[in-house]
Amino acid sequence: MFDSSENDYTSVEYWDSRFKEEEAYEWIADYKQFSELIVKELKQNDRILHVGCGNSQLSFQLYSTGFKNITNLDYSTVLIEKLSESNTEMKWICDDMRSLEKVESESFDVVIEKATIESLLANEKSVWTFSESAQSDLRSTLASIHRVLKPGGTFISISFTPPYFRVNYLIEQKWNIEVKEFGEGFHFYFYKMIKGSEPNLEELENYLRVNRN
Repeated sequence: MFDSSENDYTSVEYWDSRFKEEEAYEWIADYKQFSELIVKELKQNDRILHVGCGNSQLSFQLYSTGFKNITNLDYSTVLIEKLSESNTEMKWICDDMRSLEKVESESFDVVIEKATIESLLANEKSVWTFSESAQSDLRSTLASIHRVLKPGGTFISISFTPPYFRVNYLIEQKWNIEVKEFGEGFHFYFYKMIKGSEPNLEELENYLRVNRN
């Protein structure tokens, strides 16, 4: 979990204040660490939504690789106004990923998030037992992402959360789930979900042994 003893990563006021001064910051893994994993999952004409984009360079790195149809979404008005003025080659939306109210259903081929889900859980005291509000936020985020994906669309989550803390929630949506580990020293996780297929519970069995909240 993030150390939220001084900073409230769940607060939009915190992010607005931070983004006024900060130009760029990369949470967890750098693009070069997972570029081979993500690029092979994308097509040049895919309509891509990056939720909780923050001031990560991920969208810019994907754009320079040749993926031009990218929409970035964050709930900080400060960030979206700043980046939309200086980066008109991509689209920018101010919205909450727990609802994605401004995003039409089945409108994107790919949804990407990178450590944004962790920010929803930053105030939790234990990774083993989430509060009801945190569970609600996590479930509503996953349901919203599922809703805006086209049938057969792909959700990619880049995370430091091990699968036995995440898969129990992922299987609540109708999508196939694949987990890959990457990184040296500290390990990260590349989650890939394909909308439209039921999760293969036999393949995920080892991750489901932890009791669900």
